[in-house]
Amino acid sequence: MEILQIPESERRVFDALIPAGSAKSVKLGTLGPKGTSSEYIAQSMVRSIGDRDALRIVLESTYEQCMTALADGQVDLALVAHAYPKINAFYMNPLLEPAIVFRGNTPEYGLATRPDFEFREELLFSETVVSHPAPVPLLEYHFGRPVRLATANSTSQAARDVADGRYDIAITNAQAVREHNLKFVYRFSHIPMTWTVFSRKVNK
Repeated sequence: MEILQIPESERRVFDALIPAGSAKSVKLGTLGPKGTSSEYIAQSMVRSIGDRDALRIVLESTYEQCMTALADGQVDLALVAHAYPKINAFYMNPLLEPAIVFRGNTPEYGLATRPDFEFREELLFSETVVSHPAPVPLLEYHFGRPVRLATANSTSQAARDVADGRYDIAITNAQAVREHNLKFVYRFSHIPMTWTVFSRKVNK
């Protein structure tokens, strides 16, 4: 499965943002910690360039911190998933502008637990499930019943919370499952998603 689908017009803009042969890496901020879908897409962008030194990924705890870092000049670009419910605020920021928009498929999502946890489906309706807000609708589509939820800043943070024993079940992705030594007990799918790379506005 092709991870990135960047239209040719957007590809030309992307290439212009990351000049070939530049002595300085372009810093791309996105949502961390390690194992997020945002990091996965950012890594795919690095691979698509072919020059691993041209683009350096900077992980922040929230998308808001990414955008503050962008506005303050600490990073050059910021990558945000369109599934993030508060992305509208970034489009309204007078200091920033969307540079490119493209499609990028996430890693596989699912329900994950620690390897020693004995999962049964009925536990979904008595245990608390930890998740970033964006993939929560997966539960309704797959199980059709409300679930008690706790919120994390990212899917990777949700996985970390389970690994640390704060919760027993997380909605997370395959990257975070590997990063935090968890196991999938129920698999959803990859999520076809669109993304925006923001830059600082040249003419404020």
